[in-house]
Amino acid sequence: MSDSNYELTRDEYTEYIYNEVCFGEPANVQTPEDVTDGINRAIELDERPVFLEGLSARLTQLGIECTPDDTEIMLAEVKKRYKSVLGKTCPRTVRKWCIGTPPGITNRQNHYDLCFALEMDCKQTAVFFQKHYLAMPFNIKNSTDAVFLYCMYHEKPYSLVAEFLEKAECFVSQEKAHTSTSQIADMIFSINDDQKFLHYLSEHCYDNKQQFQLARSIIRKEIETVQKRLVKYEYERILSPERLGSLTIETLLGIKYQGSGKKIRNSKLPRRFTKSLPNDVTLGKIINGDVALYDLLRKTLILLKFYNFYCEADNCDKYTIGGNLMDFHEETDSVLTSCGFARLYVRHPFDCLILYCANSYDPIDTLYCIVQNGQN
Repeated sequence: MSDSNYELTRDEYTEYIYNEVCFGEPANVQTPEDVTDGINRAIELDERPVFLEGLSARLTQLGIECTPDDTEIMLAEVKKRYKSVLGKTCPRTVRKWCIGTPPGITNRQNHYDLCFALEMDCKQTAVFFQKHYLAMPFNIKNSTDAVFLYCMYHEKPYSLVAEFLEKAECFVSQEKAHTSTSQIADMIFSINDDQKFLHYLSEHCYDNKQQFQLARSIIRKEIETVQKRLVKYEYERILSPERLGSLTIETLLGIKYQGSGKKIRNSKLPRRFTKSLPNDVTLGKIINGDVALYDLLRKTLILLKFYNFYCEADNCDKYTIGGNLMDFHEETDSVLTSCGFARLYVRHPFDCLILYCANSYDPIDTLYCIVQNGQN
């Protein structure tokens, strides 16, 4: 959705990471120090309290001077605002965020509630999601997201948010509804009548499978491209249809899936890199249209775009590396945006490592080395 996809401003730290990762000296997979540098930079990002940085900055704007280290001040203010703005008690999950636990992306109401309690408008919420939750805002084929967008955009009170969310729980997914995300957004922006909005929402409820149809379609096409290469270049191996799934994962990540699931979870790579990486089981679920979470779909799509792009690109020198990287960045951002996913953001540990690998003489081998190095 275009209105949630606001351009993210870069502070000095973001600019530094961007320049180092995308415009620094290209990494050389033959140099162990280069691989280690890429991993260490992503680990540094993973350990950085991006949520607390955003929370403290917003509270300071609201007149509560604090830094990311002032967790007690922030917790007290957030708890107070939940009572005064939302009229309810701050949940345990959000209290844990305020003292240092990084937010997940499963219960999106918690994310929106906090933004509402911090008196953010649509634009501020969209930016906060991308920069400090490291997630995409306003996936409005989800009723929770649609309700918050409507109420934030039209400046409705939180009591109406609570009422709408309760009513939306009774709505049934419309299997034949296939309205585009942009059309739904336009309707939400144009409707400023509560009952008309509820009626519209009841007719445009989507389940998980319907929400990410375009992403699934693109992923299937990208997988077909990968597997055509496998059949062409791996003709000496026995490639049964059942085997192609695990070989696809091996091709994307450079590791054999058999027995590797535990290794990836216990790897030295950042948690935000390893969490929700695809395996042959989840890849099969995506292909078959089963429930698949946002993070899994987004990472799978990025990995597929990365592999297929750099199978064709020739990173022969520093200048072609930079040009190819920008082309990959732009092409991938366009696809991610069309699917309702967050664009590549260099302060996300996963995105950072992907872009670091892109800025190398052999991007695919560099990614393989980083993943394999994390298992040692």
